[in-house]
Amino acid sequence: MRFEGEKKETLANGATLLSCSAPALHTVAFTLVMPFAPVEPAGLYHYIEHLFFERAGELRAAGINAAMTENGSEINGFTAQNYMCFSFTCRQEVFVRQLRLLYAMLTQREYGEEERARVLPVIRNEMFEDNFYDIRSGDIIRSLWFDRRYNQPVLGDIRDLEEATEEELSSCRRMLFTTGMCAFLAGGFTAEDAACVRGTFGKLPLQPFTVPPAQEGERNTSPVNRRGFGRELQALVTYHVTDADKDLKLAAHWLRSGLFDGLDSPGFTFFDEWGFHFYSLDADFAIRGSELVFSYVAYIRKKEKSLFEVLVSRFEKEGEKADFLKLTRPYLYDDLILLPDNPERLCAHYMETWADVGEAVTLSEEAAFAEGLTNEALAALWRRVAASLRRIFYIAK
Repeated sequence: MRFEGEKKETLANGATLLSCSAPALHTVAFTLVMPFAPVEPAGLYHYIEHLFFERAGELRAAGINAAMTENGSEINGFTAQNYMCFSFTCRQEVFVRQLRLLYAMLTQREYGEEERARVLPVIRNEMFEDNFYDIRSGDIIRSLWFDRRYNQPVLGDIRDLEEATEEELSSCRRMLFTTGMCAFLAGGFTAEDAACVRGTFGKLPLQPFTVPPAQEGERNTSPVNRRGFGRELQALVTYHVTDADKDLKLAAHWLRSGLFDGLDSPGFTFFDEWGFHFYSLDADFAIRGSELVFSYVAYIRKKEKSLFEVLVSRFEKEGEKADFLKLTRPYLYDDLILLPDNPERLCAHYMETWADVGEAVTLSEEAAFAEGLTNEALAALWRRVAASLRRIFYIAK
């Protein structure tokens, strides 16, 4: 596969711009990723994300919303454990206006009590909704990171946010503007549009991006863990790799997809033959630095625990026999060629790959890697995952 419209460059301030031009299209997508090292108390970065939508120079929240409405495009933002992300998709003719609006929002330095008074109730509501839904498996996975900076909830604690000082918020805001910043631009943009990116986010004063050494916490290495009581259980199986390299990070979604996607996947087929007729067998993975946590979760009954634990070990061996290429190539490799025609999806793909690998990866680089994959190579990578620290969590009411 060849992607003629792709270009990866280092901007004047040290940030990275990865662009993919599709001149025949009329829409443009833009995504900005701002990595950071988590701080305590947790929740400050998410707080700052909300503040960014409150002021942009002379504009207040109502004016920002009106400008987005006029451009026919919404700026979306979210905060993860170790990065903040902003994105939008718009018509080409309003791209510069929308980009400058985002730039004005992110370079705003001063906020008053009125902005904080509007933001805190919104965050409080997010916390309520987050606690309302049953997300215990997600909470458990978050608690597994050996680097304890990633154990804290992104939303934090409302009491800490209410007591946050302007100095704390300003310090966190400065830590967002580093040479780790990465911008993704795709679609029918013009040379002038790209120049505007270089002249705004490419000229921001940035400090070097450094991640302090990991803060080691208490490690949970118990092979079987219990949460709650009851006859009906959610069985969560996790594998914790501590030395994940770029190859394993790039291949992780091939392993997840090849083993667990679809009713004819090796995971469904294997457990089905042993009487576990799952409605769903959800697998996922997450990466923080060199740590990778691969997981899958299913519903079982308490009386089935002993058999399930035996089958987990057997499936680790069975998974090595999977025809990964047959199961994943049509969806993961062939799908790459379609991404340049969908700017919004392409920028999301760039961002997700960045989140996994920790650097900007072009479609050309990803395709070259995928083209060289074999079933034997993927089986060897799965063995690395299966040989890592395995834990089983039984979650009940």
